[in-house]
Amino acid sequence: MSKQATRGQSMDDREGSSDEPASQPQERRQPAPSEETASIPLLEGEEILIDERPAWSAWSYHLIVAGLVLLGSIAFEELLVGVIGAGLIAAYVWYQRSKVTYVVTDRRIVVVTGHSSKSTNETWMEDVRGLQTGASAVERLLGHGHITVSHAVLPTGFGRFKGLRLGGVPNYEEIAAVIRTRQSDRKDGRY
Repeated sequence: MSKQATRGQSMDDREGSSDEPASQPQERRQPAPSEETASIPLLEGEEILIDERPAWSAWSYHLIVAGLVLLGSIAFEELLVGVIGAGLIAAYVWYQRSKVTYVVTDRRIVVVTGHSSKSTNETWMEDVRGLQTGASAVERLLGHGHITVSHAVLPTGFGRFKGLRLGGVPNYEEIAAVIRTRQSDRKDGRY
């Protein structure tokens, strides 16, 4: 579930003021998570703008295979084997999805991985040197894409994906726009 907050607005501003006409519809926004519920420890005054997990559709091939295993087991009258096989594949997908969280704050971009032992890969907004977005034909059909942030801190990645990669993001263009806006604000000294 996406947790987004609008930059530069306090909670009172987000809820609307009594000076606005009653005929205008109020936007529904979720409050930013508190420091206790955040996916990462926040710095003083830091605000979470986006807290996302990869889309389920990022594992669509795995889920299709699980469905085929189940259908094949029905055809060969081995339902128990198919249910167990499909269940194992679905459990793998759940595990892989639940161990990754993408967090964008007003200062940092962080990829959190792991369950019991967590690791982070992060970059500061002012260290961002490039931002690439993309979606293959299949990704576009499924409604997700990826964001690759190149930064000056660590040359991480393999092959063509150098930098911090956020894969399987359901609203990748919106998230990229938030990163671009925050990066621009930081570089222009407006923040």
